[in-house]
Amino acid sequence: MKRLWFAIIFLIVTATLCTGEQLYIEDFYRDMSSQITAAEKALDSGNEKEFRSAEHELEEIWQQKNDLLYAVGEHHALDGIAVQIRSMPYGKGEEIKELHSLRAQLFAYYENEKISFPNIF
Repeated sequence: MKRLWFAIIFLIVTATLCTGEQLYIEDFYRDMSSQITAAEKALDSGNEKEFRSAEHELEEIWQQKNDLLYAVGEHHALDGIAVQIRSMPYGKGEEIKELHSLRAQLFAYYENEKISFPNIF
């Protein structure tokens, strides 16, 4: 009976950690995606100051969340995102292309880390 309680507690802890990880990754993806959208809108309107602010916010989000992401996520995908973020500020004329690339890398990471049947098996 004692082993059964241990197994139940272990399953509860595991489920809690997995749920926490999923919420953290979703929050990271949502924050980064909204900042990329803000940066794209600033570029479209020609507002350099707003663009630099959104770019700085992207770096801040990354600095706040990357340690835990590396603890729970796939390192290869995170390395690509890190290179993309650390290469900011982007060169003139390359900004929109780089933002699209960053968005694509973030989406691929989010999709690969999401709990789904194909990701489990």
